[in-house]
Amino acid sequence: MKFPWANAALLLILITLTVSGYLGLVNGHEAAAWRLWVHGVAAYALVALFVWKGSIILDAYRRKKRWTGPRIVFTVTLFLLLLTVLLGVLWTFYGPLYVGGFSLVSLHMYVAAPVMGLVLWHVWRMRFIFRVRGVWDRRLFLGTAVAALAGLVLWRAARWMDGERRFTGSYERGSFSGQFPPTSWIFDYPERIDVDGWRLHVTGEVARPYTLTFAELRAMPAVQHEVLLDCTSGWYTTQVWEGIPLLDVLARAGLLGSAASVTIEAVSHYKRRFALAELEGMLLAYGVAGAALSHGHGAPLRLVIPDRRGYDWVKWVTEIRVNGTPAIWQSPLPLR
Repeated sequence: MKFPWANAALLLILITLTVSGYLGLVNGHEAAAWRLWVHGVAAYALVALFVWKGSIILDAYRRKKRWTGPRIVFTVTLFLLLLTVLLGVLWTFYGPLYVGGFSLVSLHMYVAAPVMGLVLWHVWRMRFIFRVRGVWDRRLFLGTAVAALAGLVLWRAARWMDGERRFTGSYERGSFSGQFPPTSWIFDYPERIDVDGWRLHVTGEVARPYTLTFAELRAMPAVQHEVLLDCTSGWYTTQVWEGIPLLDVLARAGLLGSAASVTIEAVSHYKRRFALAELEGMLLAYGVAGAALSHGHGAPLRLVIPDRRGYDWVKWVTEIRVNGTPAIWQSPLPLR
């Protein structure tokens, strides 16, 4: 077998891409931008590695002409892997392109998820390769180092040529104008809400559970915060948001000593949970850029959170529930 070490190197790079991609997706803090830097370097290292891995694949196709089930699955896996890389590269160099209403960076993530499952299946089926002589010797270290160095050079060149994007890869949209995309997580998009019938419920581990009408909420002392929203579909916007600090709403209810986290839930039952230590700076907003929120932007009330990605910014908020259990008891990403 030509370059047997390339199989182990490919697996290491794919694991790095998966972990760094997930950590980059959930990160909104610029101080942790290195996670996406690692993802970018690993992506270009993957491209460089195909100089060797491609030789193995072509040799296998030449030797085995019969199209069996496993061969078809491998071909699909290879196609999806190359498509994932292509989508990421196109997003980087050609800007915010959309296909069927989905950004290329969203499609990049959607395709990458099943690819890793298929890769794991392929690795398990071909695990005998890792016992071949020459897989785990110094050539693995040298080959991986060369691919990583090539990845670093290509990544730096790409960053030098592209100065429009935020560290997350997002492009700016409509800052300070109130005009930005009304996106939501997957299928979370309820019917338009009647403000007169809407209520905000504060429940759970509190001394004084209560309910607010929209008029009562608006009567509370309001603040304005300039906060950047970075959506995982590939855009960001900085807006001036108006509303009530979340801590003020909770102070009125009085947290019990058993309180450990807070769940913000939408009328659609979309929800996110946060530790008490994370609540500082969170805003329950009913206005943006000097105007009332539109339905698409979460009217009558949405959550605004500095330094958190858009999927945590719950729209159409109708319940604030204080929990006696930690914030860790939720899925890392929303499931609906």
